[in-house]
Amino acid sequence: MSVLPTLPDREQRLTAAQFHQLADVPPEAEWFANLDNPRTRRAYQIDLKDFMGFTGIARPEDFRIVTRAHVLAWAHGP
Repeated sequence: MSVLPTLPDREQRLTAAQFHQLADVPPEAEWFANLDNPRTRRAYQIDLKDFMGFTGIARPEDFRIVTRAHVLAWAHGP
Protein backbone atom coordinates (compact mmCIF):
# COMPACT_ATOMS: atom_id res chain seq x y z
CA MET A 1 0.00 0.00 0.00
CA SER A 2 1.47 3.33 -1.08
CA VAL A 3 1.17 6.59 0.78
CA LEU A 4 2.00 8.47 -2.40
CA PRO A 5 -1.04 9.85 -4.27
CA THR A 6 -1.90 8.66 -7.77
CA LEU A 7 -0.17 10.96 -10.23
CA PRO A 8 -0.60 11.63 -13.95
CA ASP A 9 1.74 10.43 -16.67
CA ARG A 10 4.89 12.51 -17.21
CA GLU A 11 3.35 14.18 -20.26
CA GLN A 12 0.55 15.63 -18.13
CA ARG A 13 0.72 18.26 -15.43
CA LEU A 14 -0.16 17.92 -11.77
CA THR A 15 -3.49 19.36 -10.74
CA ALA A 16 -3.45 21.86 -7.88
CA ALA A 17 -4.88 19.17 -5.58
CA GLN A 18 -2.17 16.66 -6.54
CA PHE A 19 0.50 19.31 -6.03
CA HIS A 20 -0.74 20.01 -2.49
CA GLN A 21 -1.15 16.28 -1.71
CA LEU A 22 2.55 15.75 -2.37
CA ALA A 23 3.43 18.26 0.37
CA ASP A 24 1.62 15.99 2.85
CA VAL A 25 3.60 12.84 2.01
CA PRO A 26 5.63 11.82 5.08
CA PRO A 27 9.42 11.89 4.53
CA GLU A 28 9.72 8.20 5.43
CA ALA A 29 7.25 7.31 2.66
CA GLU A 30 9.29 9.37 0.19
CA TRP A 31 12.45 7.58 1.25
CA PHE A 32 10.96 4.07 1.00
CA ALA A 33 9.43 4.91 -2.39
CA ASN A 34 12.99 5.22 -3.73
CA LEU A 35 13.79 1.61 -2.83
CA ASP A 36 13.04 -0.40 -5.95
CA ASN A 37 14.46 -3.72 -4.78
CA PRO A 38 11.92 -5.62 -2.62
CA ARG A 39 14.71 -7.39 -0.69
CA THR A 40 16.37 -4.09 0.17
CA ARG A 41 13.03 -2.64 1.25
CA ARG A 42 12.32 -5.69 3.42
CA ALA A 43 15.80 -5.55 5.00
CA TYR A 44 15.31 -1.88 5.91
CA GLN A 45 11.86 -2.61 7.36
CA ILE A 46 13.31 -5.37 9.56
CA ASP A 47 16.13 -3.08 10.72
CA LEU A 48 13.68 -0.27 11.48
CA LYS A 49 11.49 -2.57 13.58
CA ASP A 50 14.55 -3.77 15.47
CA PHE A 51 15.80 -0.21 16.01
CA MET A 52 12.36 0.92 17.17
CA GLY A 53 12.25 -1.93 19.69
CA PHE A 54 15.75 -1.13 20.94
CA THR A 55 15.01 2.58 21.40
CA GLY A 56 11.38 2.31 22.45
CA ILE A 57 10.23 4.45 19.53
CA ALA A 58 6.52 4.02 18.93
CA ARG A 59 5.65 6.91 16.60
CA PRO A 60 7.30 8.14 13.40
CA GLU A 61 7.63 11.62 14.94
CA ASP A 62 10.00 10.17 17.56
CA PHE A 63 12.62 9.59 14.85
CA ARG A 64 13.16 13.36 14.72
CA ILE A 65 15.09 13.21 18.01
CA VAL A 66 17.29 10.24 17.07
CA THR A 67 20.98 11.09 17.00
CA ARG A 68 23.98 9.30 15.58
CA ALA A 69 24.74 8.09 19.13
CA HIS A 70 21.40 6.22 19.19
CA VAL A 71 22.19 4.50 15.90
CA LEU A 72 25.72 3.59 17.01
CA ALA A 73 24.46 2.14 20.30
CA TRP A 74 21.97 0.00 18.38
CA ALA A 75 24.45 -1.05 15.70
CA HIS A 76 27.23 -1.99 18.11
CA GLY A 77 25.02 -3.28 20.92
CA PRO A 78 26.23 -4.30 24.35
